[in-house]
Amino acid sequence: MIAADRVQIEIFFHKVTAITEEMAITLQRTARTTYVKEAGDFGCALAMPEGRFFAYPKVLGVSGFLDSDVGPALAHVPDLEPGDVVITNHPYASDGLASHMPDLHLIRPVFAEGRIVAHAWDFIHSADIGGGVPSSISPRFSDLFQEGLQIPPMKLVKAGRLNEDFLTLYRANCRVPDINMGDIRAMLAALETGERRVLEMVAQM
Repeated sequence: MIAADRVQIEIFFHKVTAITEEMAITLQRTARTTYVKEAGDFGCALAMPEGRFFAYPKVLGVSGFLDSDVGPALAHVPDLEPGDVVITNHPYASDGLASHMPDLHLIRPVFAEGRIVAHAWDFIHSADIGGGVPSSISPRFSDLFQEGLQIPPMKLVKAGRLNEDFLTLYRANCRVPDINMGDIRAMLAALETGERRVLEMVAQM
């Protein structure tokens, strides 16, 4: 029985790793900016219902988020429902999940039979988030207000519908809105891939 359990755990590990790798391939291939497509400054993962990561690609993207937790960010958005996607770039409100303002993080709760079974997560280093200089990075900056638009955890997508009010504000506060929106749509596609694969796995159990 112990050997069988170990086999099942190994199979599960490979399945969830493959899901995150498919998410990462989707994101990198459909993104617009060189930060993502060439530099590989992005990440994808699956998190447990309480928020701690449990699956991450082996080689795709950056490895600095291996033991991260989306729970603190989601604590600011208590009314989650199917089809929601939360966005943030706020280092303090996300308890360090975002390391600086140009990093956009998206979190999609995955619901099965009315309850959250996992969260799909991804991040990119965006080309610009406003602030004092193009690309929003300068060694002269000393606080968040200089870096650009601060996004506390909030819904980018509400029950499957994009929050157009947020997007209007977002576009007005970055220098390359069309390119940035291309990356955001790539992130959303990666999250949809993750959700679909997780639900397929749940259906097989």
